[in-house]
Amino acid sequence: MDSRRESKRLRDVDVTEMYALKLGALWRALRREHLSLWMLCFYFFFEYVRPQSLYPVIDILPWAQISLGLSMITAILDRSVRWTEHIQNKLLVLFLTIVIISGVFAFRPAESLHFWTQFGGWAMAYFLVINVVNTERRLLLFLLAYCLFSLKMAQHGTIAWASRGFSFASYGLIGSPGWFRNSGEYAIQMLIYGSLAISIVYALKDRWGIYKKWILYTAASTGYIAIMGASSRGSQLALGAIGIWWLLKLKGGMRALLVISLLAFALYHLLPEEQMRRFSEMGSDDSSQQRLTYWQFAIDEVIPTHPVIGIGYHNWLTYTNFKHPEGMGPYGVVEEVHNIYLQAASELGFTGLTAFLILVIISFVANARTRKNAQILNNRFYYFVSYGLDAGLIGFLVAGSFVTVLYYPFFWIQFAMIAMLNNVSCMQVKAVKKQAARTRKAIT
Repeated sequence: MDSRRESKRLRDVDVTEMYALKLGALWRALRREHLSLWMLCFYFFFEYVRPQSLYPVIDILPWAQISLGLSMITAILDRSVRWTEHIQNKLLVLFLTIVIISGVFAFRPAESLHFWTQFGGWAMAYFLVINVVNTERRLLLFLLAYCLFSLKMAQHGTIAWASRGFSFASYGLIGSPGWFRNSGEYAIQMLIYGSLAISIVYALKDRWGIYKKWILYTAASTGYIAIMGASSRGSQLALGAIGIWWLLKLKGGMRALLVISLLAFALYHLLPEEQMRRFSEMGSDDSSQQRLTYWQFAIDEVIPTHPVIGIGYHNWLTYTNFKHPEGMGPYGVVEEVHNIYLQAASELGFTGLTAFLILVIISFVANARTRKNAQILNNRFYYFVSYGLDAGLIGFLVAGSFVTVLYYPFFWIQFAMIAMLNNVSCMQVKAVKKQAARTRKAIT
């Protein structure tokens, strides 16, 4: 009964019109969706765009937390929401358990407790995404909203870099207040956004006219362009890795090689001389030596003495300051470890690092399974978006070798979107197989 009611409610919204990005069709579909999807999108709006930080006059309530809470309540009231079984659920709960245990037995348990809501919030967001976004229409609407929120940062960064004549600035570029305020973290989000947006445009471009196609190609490319102005060497290396990966996966032959080569040539010559000098000094300059000092401390002292569950969730700064109150490295300061793998191993032990690496592997496996489903469904959108999610994950894994962002939204929201896409494609394949079985039974 619920499925028939849902079908009737959306009967006048054609998904092909939505794929054509006709604003009227998108609005009709969104207007007819349950409040749970609206609240989920509002949560990401307040978390990624942060209007409450940009306009202090409205910063009177914890908007992101309120939206997350309302998302949970409305999801319970949404009759279309059913608990989604997925191996990623169990693995995320396992990682969450390791975080809790490491916090309980941490060097400073109070420090872990202080930051508990940070990771707990991403776990809640994960379960909301995979359960609320349970249809093809919701999937498209959610991904478009997510890209729109990141596009604001991408176009702002691109314009800011162009306005300074594509010159180098030590502060790079910054995004919305919060998770993307630092240039390195902003650049990682642009890796994720650029990969996802370009995959969506590539999947749907044949449905659009020439003007819409190139406007959206330009909008998608601002993510990658902004990375060049962000002055983050790690993210620029990650962008190179993504380019090679796209070339290998899309199998476009000489045409794809030519396009990527021309793009690489253009981006290379856009890089300011100061940025090229930073690459030549990589490993020997003070910034690199500072990171190497932290890495050496983690490998030689922290991990060997706390190998199982680490020094505790979010305890690196407290522990390192205790061990080295005089400071460390060329700058004589104590900062984060600047490496997600050493962060996991130091704070959560080899138990946490192993669990994290399993999460990464299962993400790539889930995307591969989505592509098999997409071939069964003949769904170009699912197929190429799974590649976009792979590319964004590769970007995070490479760039994450130089920054401390394990508990930031990058991986956990990517993890959620990968499971979301796989779930929706699996449900459709099951429906197709069930219908085929009915047809065979009717014939016999």
